[in-house]
Amino acid sequence: MKKLLLISLSVVTLAACSEQEAYQQAVFTQINSDPDIKSYHLDPETVTQCIVDLSSKKMAGIVAFEPMRKAAYEGYTKMIALKKSENPEKVLQELREYFGDAKGLADAHRNYSESYLECISTVTNRALDEQGIEETKS
Repeated sequence: MKKLLLISLSVVTLAACSEQEAYQQAVFTQINSDPDIKSYHLDPETVTQCIVDLSSKKMAGIVAFEPMRKAAYEGYTKMIALKKSENPEKVLQELREYFGDAKGLADAHRNYSESYLECISTVTNRALDEQGIEETKS
């Protein structure tokens, strides 16, 4: 019985990890093509990890393998890819269903946008601090 429970838990955890990885890849794709990231010479992987970590804290669900969190990761991934969609109106309707209604979608978009801006600011300030430290050593 314990083995079956352990196997079931492992499968659920791995499935949730794939949703989180898809979200992380979507964020990385967006960040990697952002001209601000390139002009400030920021590491896209660092910014991506920051955004994923920060935005995940305010997503539905408590842990990564919870069904609500899995759906949130799927919804956020679709939301990020909305601009590149061939049929944005259809995707927008799907997003409203993922997040319950238009207000839920707006809350998710606000969460992502706030995480994005905070991470850009944090990583930029950290890079400037490191640059200042290196200049004082020289």
